[in-house]
Amino acid sequence: MDETVACDVLFNWARLLMNHIPRVALLITLVAACQDRSVAPTADRPSFTAMASVACPSSPTFTVSDEASLRAALAAASPGAVIAINGMIGLAAHVSITTPDVTLTCASPGAGLFALSPFIDGLVVVDLGGSGVVVDGLVLDASAVSVDGQAYFAGDFFGPGLPVPGVRFTHNTVTCSPGACILLAGTSGAVVSNNTFTSAGSVTGVHVQLGIEDLDSVRIEGNTIVATAPSTDFRFGGIRLVGARHAVVRDNIVTGPWANSLSLASLSMSIVTENHLNGAAIYGIGLTRNPFLTAFVLNSTFRSNVVTGATSGGVFARKACGNVFVGNNLQGNGSNIGLIFPDTSGANTVVGNPSVIVDNGAYDCNGDGVNDPNIITGAGAVMHGVNVGQAVSEAIVSSNRLQ
Repeated sequence: MDETVACDVLFNWARLLMNHIPRVALLITLVAACQDRSVAPTADRPSFTAMASVACPSSPTFTVSDEASLRAALAAASPGAVIAINGMIGLAAHVSITTPDVTLTCASPGAGLFALSPFIDGLVVVDLGGSGVVVDGLVLDASAVSVDGQAYFAGDFFGPGLPVPGVRFTHNTVTCSPGACILLAGTSGAVVSNNTFTSAGSVTGVHVQLGIEDLDSVRIEGNTIVATAPSTDFRFGGIRLVGARHAVVRDNIVTGPWANSLSLASLSMSIVTENHLNGAAIYGIGLTRNPFLTAFVLNSTFRSNVVTGATSGGVFARKACGNVFVGNNLQGNGSNIGLIFPDTSGANTVVGNPSVIVDNGAYDCNGDGVNDPNIITGAGAVMHGVNVGQAVSEAIVSSNRLQ
């Protein structure tokens, strides 16, 4: 068991003991054992090693080099087929994958797809029936895709959000559309890892949301997500995850003026750890940025994240109860504000943060009629009753399928 996994096990074990051992003392002990040494203020990259080049398969089921042959291969593919793309293929419309366990990958490095028309609504759609589909090692240029589209979509494309579980999007290089980089909906067990995304100003970035049911066990790990111009919706961000339990958001680099580097909502029992977040236009980590959502972020762990250069503060935790913030480096954000707990927060624990904390939270999280204050320890100043103001207008500015 590696050190990171061992620490996650320890934190989950600690939650079970919190009713029997004072939780601050217990968490301080765990910080000493599990603090990530990479969270020095000068660090600008996570500690994992640079990803190796992905080898294209030597014996794919199909090798394709134009749009017609790609569509024919997808129509003929059986479960488990491997379709390898040779060169860059221009698409006049998105391609759909509805067969389970198909892999779409490269025949040679640098292969991929691009949009031929600004009216195209995406490049790759993994629709109903496409559980377990893998998209790996491709270059996906969605810069010409419409604002309602993205490079990759996985989910119930025309329906209410029926599940498409177990998809994997890995080792790809993506130029995002004006709408989004990728969108996954109703994809429990999805893995989005080791990709590079570049946006010249999108509504949202890596966007993963519930379908008709909450997501379970989604992993977003090891991605580099760069905005070269501001994103365009305050609710969203470089990574947007909403409606999930047992999720892991780990080792991602998110840079540039995304509205929020991470925008998380309706989470429970999840882990957000070792992410490096720099330059957000509003918050580095924003919880429940959409004020109209009713579900809370509950019983999740935020550990060893580095947040710098966020204009309005490191972390904004609205509708947040019972979470643990431990060993995060939140220095160098606007007004040196590390965390903001508004009035709809309570029973959160903060350990080891030297920046300013604005704590206006004492929400009755368990419904027993007694407010539950946040528990804060560390060297930073704690301010109460401070109105930090509304960072931006909270009018909803996009009206599509995004949550």
